[in-house]
Amino acid sequence: MGRHVVILAGGSGTRLWPRSREKSPKHLLALAGRLSLLQSTFERVRRLTEDVYVVTERSQVESIRGQLPDLDGEHFIIEPARRGTASALGLAALRIAERDPNATMLSVHADHYLGHDEEAYLETLQAEARWAEEKRALVTVGLNPPYASTAFGYIQTGARVDGDHEAPVYRVKAFVEKPDLKTAQHYVKDGGYLWNLGLFSWPVEVLFSEMAAHAPELYAGLERVKQSRRAGGREEADHAYESLPTEAIDYAVLERTHNLLVVGATFEWHDLGSWADLHDILQQDEAGNFVEGDSVLIDSKNCMIHSPKKLVAAVGLEDMVVIETEDAILICPKARSQDVKLIVERLKQMGKTEYL
Repeated sequence: MGRHVVILAGGSGTRLWPRSREKSPKHLLALAGRLSLLQSTFERVRRLTEDVYVVTERSQVESIRGQLPDLDGEHFIIEPARRGTASALGLAALRIAERDPNATMLSVHADHYLGHDEEAYLETLQAEARWAEEKRALVTVGLNPPYASTAFGYIQTGARVDGDHEAPVYRVKAFVEKPDLKTAQHYVKDGGYLWNLGLFSWPVEVLFSEMAAHAPELYAGLERVKQSRRAGGREEADHAYESLPTEAIDYAVLERTHNLLVVGATFEWHDLGSWADLHDILQQDEAGNFVEGDSVLIDSKNCMIHSPKKLVAAVGLEDMVVIETEDAILICPKARSQDVKLIVERLKQMGKTEYL
């Protein structure tokens, strides 16, 4: 019974536009160090197992090959089209089950950032896999919320099930999707709720049985993909995958199952979902500014400025984001940085695909 790690690397990171684009998405950028987020994730999880896979879609394969030269073709799992995390994880489980029907699968995201808690992160993943194997269960990881956030889903914890392990383990009472601020504040104050980090583990056969019970359309579609592949029909398999429902694993299975545990995270973790998130982890000057490139800042504080090719001059700027690339400039208050995705949506509506 081997352990196999899957890195989900198919997203586009629209909240980090204009640096994050379709062809150079967030996980391929070196945002907080020498390595890209994907390279850092790969180096981290390969300490757990030699069987590390990257799930992505076709447009990113070439860029990922350039960043991960050690990853052979067998360990690329390529989506014919984006169909959400439920389909992507199902596709990965099919590949892993072909090699090892008794495998345990761990899935992580390519674009998460850890502080200096790599050991604690790996220990948590190993604990998660142990519980998945021992209880024949689906297992996720939850972080005690350091503040009220509307950017994450929450997990309501039920009865504690662990004995002598350091990281607490609970039955999951309920999954709660991204709440409004008042609800999030209520969760943090009352306790009993964890941020859902999207780090999962399960025996592959348990995932398939849970999909069959709670997402029968998805399960039937994955069976069609499997049969088409066995028959050697690549186009038929791709077509079957493209017709799968587009759904997150959280909605499709995890919210509906009664066989779900959560391991409490013991590490520092950042989603880097927005420019404000990135600003918070980077080295700032005495005025709270982070600047890449030349700048003249007068009476300006708590700003995130990235302009490697042009001088940025600012007077009286506070809590602002200024991002310059070859063909675009983004200016927005830090507090509105989650809404940068609205710019990407508007560009799509306007047909300005050259900026996407």
